[in-house]
Amino acid sequence: MMHIPVLNQLETRTEWISFFRRERSYAYITKPLCLVDLQTTYLQITLLKDDMLDGRQATKYSLGSKSSIEPIWKMVKACNWQLSAIIDGLTSLEFNSNARDNAFPGVHRDLTVRKFFAKDKQLLAPTLIGPLTPLTLEPENWSIEDICRLLSHQQYSLSEFLPQPLKPAPLRSILLKIIDAPYDWAATKNGTDLILSYLNKPLVKIQPDIKKPVPRLQETG
Repeated sequence: MMHIPVLNQLETRTEWISFFRRERSYAYITKPLCLVDLQTTYLQITLLKDDMLDGRQATKYSLGSKSSIEPIWKMVKACNWQLSAIIDGLTSLEFNSNARDNAFPGVHRDLTVRKFFAKDKQLLAPTLIGPLTPLTLEPENWSIEDICRLLSHQQYSLSEFLPQPLKPAPLRSILLKIIDAPYDWAATKNGTDLILSYLNKPLVKIQPDIKKPVPRLQETG
């Protein structure tokens, strides 16, 4: 998996210069939450949400010019080096279709803006793909994130693979599948047990044990 750096902000001239000087100008920004990617003469900004589990829900903007990077630089400078001001300007534009060209008001005339939906399903907010903290209390209503935290930290005492009860439940594989396709999964309580279902079919029975978390599953290369 490609490592994507996480920056707190891009709100000053110094921060932008440092960003542009990176070997690849590509990073998550936490405030405002987005992914910023400089590709040759185009700056791509993808707006994210903390609870967004499918990257195809994200709104993406592409700003730039075919001729040079100068229009981008002038646009950033005109917005007082503040990424938040750039995003405010982008969200104020009116787009009549899913993807079209638009002019950024008050900025270099050669700069055009396109708005569309991101195509990368795996594009998630860094809060979702970063380290998962262990549960401290059993949730009243189990969310997908709760399930991932439970499995990641092995906070269960028993597990049963319902299709083949005599075989160990492939919980690491299941965790990765949940992260890959979260909307296909659901969790329901049955007494003290937690039932994980895939496409409405019960797959795993787990007995949560929140008291004694163990180190999270390690990724193998």
